[in-house]
Amino acid sequence: MKMKMFVGRTEEEAMAMVRAEIGPDAVILSTRDEEGRVEIRAAVERNFGQKFAAPRFAEPRPVYDETRSTLASTLRWHGAPDGFVHMVSEAGSRLGAGMEAINSLTVGIEGLLTFNPLNPRPSKSLLLVGPPGSGKTTAVAKLATLLSDRKDPLEPVAADFDSSGQTARLAALMLKPTVTFALSPDHLIKLVREADDRGRKLIIDCPSFNPLDETDMKRCSDLISYMNVEPVLVMSAEGHPMDLEDNARAFAALGCKRVILTKLDAVRRRGGAIAAISSARLSIAQLGLTQSVRGGLTPASAGRIARLFVNGTTEAELLKGAA
Repeated sequence: MKMKMFVGRTEEEAMAMVRAEIGPDAVILSTRDEEGRVEIRAAVERNFGQKFAAPRFAEPRPVYDETRSTLASTLRWHGAPDGFVHMVSEAGSRLGAGMEAINSLTVGIEGLLTFNPLNPRPSKSLLLVGPPGSGKTTAVAKLATLLSDRKDPLEPVAADFDSSGQTARLAALMLKPTVTFALSPDHLIKLVREADDRGRKLIIDCPSFNPLDETDMKRCSDLISYMNVEPVLVMSAEGHPMDLEDNARAFAALGCKRVILTKLDAVRRRGGAIAAISSARLSIAQLGLTQSVRGGLTPASAGRIARLFVNGTTEAELLKGAA
């Protein structure tokens, strides 16, 4: 499967570029209309620029496509929005023709999502941000316990600005008497600078920020801008698809590039969360499949996301093939 982004001043101009380079076999994966430009992501099974003579009598495409119908039914059961259902099922049926349904679904997901798991030795300290109840404290404990390089571990920090007890909760999850904490933004900024000077990396449990509160989000934006950190969104799979999309877009606007999707074990329908991440153009880093710290966070991939849409998939099955 080959994918490419085309950019034009209008949708007609961008589509003309798609037809000229890829031809009639192009599968339109997504369209984004911004002021002054239109982006179209398209895919095709053959290489770009490879020319084929069109058959003299092309066979009409069947009205009913079993693969497309199966994928669409699965995604709709999971509560995915219609636009996401159409793009994934269309791409999966055309690029994954002849495959088993789960493999076709994997191919379809690859066209709309990107994956970028966290590294045990990140280049910057990690600042985990998100709305209330997203599971940031548990995610910090899991990453500090199970992802850290033994020779150069990530140091957990509780940014307990509002004295809500984050420090005690994080310490309890990690089975430690206490952990490093910051009681003010200035204190946290100082801790990050000191860690940089020592060549160490922190993983910070940031206070919750309400994506519906402009003042709250401005505070989050300012905090990110003052530190040498990578902000990583922690988002729960719980909630209405449109709310999840709004939240994901709000944190993406602050500079988040990656997301840890949590509480997947607490919901049966995961389509809204996955579609929200796709809409916000975030890369999925890790998947939270259990509240237990010992359960860790599974590195995300298209195959694991596809298996999440299959009823009865267990954590052990999703971990198959994990490094």
